[in-house]
Amino acid sequence: MERLQVLVALKRRNRFLNLSVPAYAIYLGIAVVVALLVLGSLLGSFAVSRLTENGRVGRLTRENSSLKAQIAAYAAAMDTFSRFISRTELMDNKLRASINLPLIPGDIRLMGVGGSLPPSPEPRVDAMLRRVRFEQQSLAEIEAAVRDQESRLKHVPSIWPVQGWVASGFGCRRDPFTGKRALHPGLDIVAPTGTPVAATAAGRVVYAGWKSGWGRCVEIDHGGGIKTFYAHCRSLEVSAGSKVQRGDQVATVGNSGRSTGTHLHYGVATKGKWTDPGNYILTSVAAN
Repeated sequence: MERLQVLVALKRRNRFLNLSVPAYAIYLGIAVVVALLVLGSLLGSFAVSRLTENGRVGRLTRENSSLKAQIAAYAAAMDTFSRFISRTELMDNKLRASINLPLIPGDIRLMGVGGSLPPSPEPRVDAMLRRVRFEQQSLAEIEAAVRDQESRLKHVPSIWPVQGWVASGFGCRRDPFTGKRALHPGLDIVAPTGTPVAATAAGRVVYAGWKSGWGRCVEIDHGGGIKTFYAHCRSLEVSAGSKVQRGDQVATVGNSGRSTGTHLHYGVATKGKWTDPGNYILTSVAAN
């Protein structure tokens, strides 16, 4: 059997130590060292792998928790927004009813309208977006209708032309000059001489001058077949062709023409026929 001789010198004692080791023991030792190195390497790699895996799992766990919190927040926001849209749709129909627009049934609103946005993976989001687009169109229609009504209302004679006392109303009465019953086509409003007379709505002056029996007078066309008439004036502050807004001064109270005293005769004609001005006036007169 092969052996390995090792001679060890001991200087202090001046002796030599002769060691004899079998060759297989050397090989076995080397094999054990190599095995330990390989095992250590494998264990280290496994530990690193486990640590890395644990880190990745921890990171994914944290991300998952964050995503769950975000999804819960989005769900709560969707519920809040859904309730808001429902209230908006209810108010939308109330506004439509107030301006004589046709109401929109709930099932039609739920169908909504299409659009250029890409489809969402969440059906609730798609449905919400359709309702929002539909509501946008409805509100635009309401806005246009309100603007149209606002424009028409500006041309409705809804205020008193002068503050004073109504001495004679609209309707049949005994004519103070002939003594016969005849239609009095307006209101006689008594006020001090020189009191400003206001246009009762927006429009265009079609006549400003003297008319037999009426004295100095102004006639304003408000569109839609409605005209207003201001007579027995002391002075005129506008001329034919002038555009006026509600509240603009057009004349002053006087006693011109055939009149029994200082007052303003105010008349309203609808499609060529005299009508009671009180049917249009929305404000109260200062004194009665």
